Amino acid sequence: MNSEFWILQVIFDVGLVGYILLSRYYERKERDGLLKLIESLKNLVEKQKELLNIANLRITDHQDRLNRILDDIRKKNTLLTELLSTIKNKTYEEDVKFKIIRLKHEGKNIDEIAKQLNMSKGEVELIIKLYEGVD
Repeated sequence: MNSEFWILQVIFDVGLVGYILLSRYYERKERDGLLKLIESLKNLVEKQKELLNIANLRITDHQDRLNRILDDIRKKNTLLTELLSTIKNKTYEEDVKFKIIRLKHEGKNIDEIAKQLNMSKGEVELIIKLYEGVD
């Protein structure tokens, strides 16, 4: 019985040692796997940071372009507003000029024309002198 006990004890001890070694092996494998996973996640986060930086640079670039376009639109709008104002004034001036000439051709004198158009006689005389013969 003594030899059987020793054989069982040796088998048990060998099994226990095998179990301990196998447990440690799997623990190390698991730890290595977790370390690799952490390293992979770290690399993934770094890549995401790089992509975010690139995206931010592109957004900034687009914002700069949009600001330049907006400035250009504002300048063109100002020019267009000035042009429309000039055209409006020019059209008004042309209308007044033609009214004066028409009234003069209808036989009205300078005083009548000035009173009807609410202008000074000097303005009416000047326009008649400048434009009466021009059609």
